[in-house]
Amino acid sequence: MRPWVNSAAIILLLCLLPVNPAGSFQAQKESGSGIILQYGPPRELSLLKDERIDESSGIAASIRYPGAFWTHNDSGDSARVFLIDKSGKTLATVSIKGASAVDWEDIASFKLGKESYVLIADAGDNVRRRETCVLYVVREPEIDIYSGVEEPSSIEAEPVLQISFSYEDGPHDCEAVAVDPTTSIIYLVSKEPGESRVYCMPFPTKESKDPNVAKAVATLNMQFPTAMDISPDGKRAVILTYVDAYEFSRVGEEAWAQAFSREPRLIKAPARKQGESICYGPDGRTLYLTSEKEHQPLWEIPVVEGAKNHKIPASEGSQ
Repeated sequence: MRPWVNSAAIILLLCLLPVNPAGSFQAQKESGSGIILQYGPPRELSLLKDERIDESSGIAASIRYPGAFWTHNDSGDSARVFLIDKSGKTLATVSIKGASAVDWEDIASFKLGKESYVLIADAGDNVRRRETCVLYVVREPEIDIYSGVEEPSSIEAEPVLQISFSYEDGPHDCEAVAVDPTTSIIYLVSKEPGESRVYCMPFPTKESKDPNVAKAVATLNMQFPTAMDISPDGKRAVILTYVDAYEFSRVGEEAWAQAFSREPRLIKAPARKQGESICYGPDGRTLYLTSEKEHQPLWEIPVVEGAKNHKIPASEGSQ
């Protein structure tokens, strides 16, 4: 694994540092206000038009370009990410300089200070033999997406940080990675047929030739997690499986380990060919999903604005 690049950039980064029937509402907590919000059924926004995106394995809402999303293919593609809009059009292709794409499985967007970043997780390990995996942190590049040119931009971007890591208890397959921007902690969920485990790892505080260590903080009664995201305010975490999604909410300033110990709320996801991606939109509530295979839909699970809200029972929020 090659050493990190751009030490000054690294220092700056760290310093800134039950199923509802069709058509029914899906209830979801907003722990900060103690309110249960109402969500509508999933709706298809568009089909992904780019034939090069044939295994969309991760999705993240762009912070620099509101209304756009970053996605990438699973293993077998070059080290690149795609910026797409809600119509399914590709706005740009960004090749990650010096990166390898062994098995890219998830992507997360987050903001530190005034800068926005994406974290690309090369963390897949179907046979559980990788002694170390790697996370690439890239500053969202400047792209002219409003030029009116039909052909998408094609540029290169260099990671500001490469995080080589291993798990404290040996190799794991992992397809679900997220960043809590309020604490600068990275969370990873192992992909298991039975109970899956949540691991966490802070951003490194100094350069090291040794891998960082991801430590277990919780066990989930969940089969085959395939994606994860944490809301921009650090209040909610959503974990996707091949079928549905599950959301965990923090109460007050509690640790995620405590939040993950409670029963999650089910969010009914649309039927997909092979759903391995989910993210929150810029509002931190609306959810977006894609799927592997060519020309798959971009889905949205929207908030029902103006719906009657209900308070979370005090006993439920204090467990």
